Amino acid sequence: MRAEDLLQTHTLWDRDTVELRLTGELDLATVPLLQQAATTALNTHPRSLRLDLTGLTFCDHTGLCALHQLTHQAHTAHVHLRLTGIHPRLHRTLTQHTPPFPRIPPAQRY
Repeated sequence: MRAEDLLQTHTLWDRDTVELRLTGELDLATVPLLQQAATTALNTHPRSLRLDLTGLTFCDHTGLCALHQLTHQAHTAHVHLRLTGIHPRLHRTLTQHTPPFPRIPPAQRY
């Protein structure tokens, strides 16, 4: 099975915000798809990047590392990163991770 069959990325632009929607599995095979989509989005120099994880069905350690790397990339590019649609189990993992991920307000959780 190809990575594109396991994870779909959809990018939407709205003024100075880019929304990147993930659907499927974020793991060793699919992380490059996230990295490519995120790099493309950040290269447009948005004010904010919204990462919608509502459709994410699986995330392994490699996926967590990729999310952490994206946090660093957005910070370095002075882009506000917001994670939305987070499943409660993934939310627990992200908030217990060191260093911490961006604060995730309750309204943005799954």
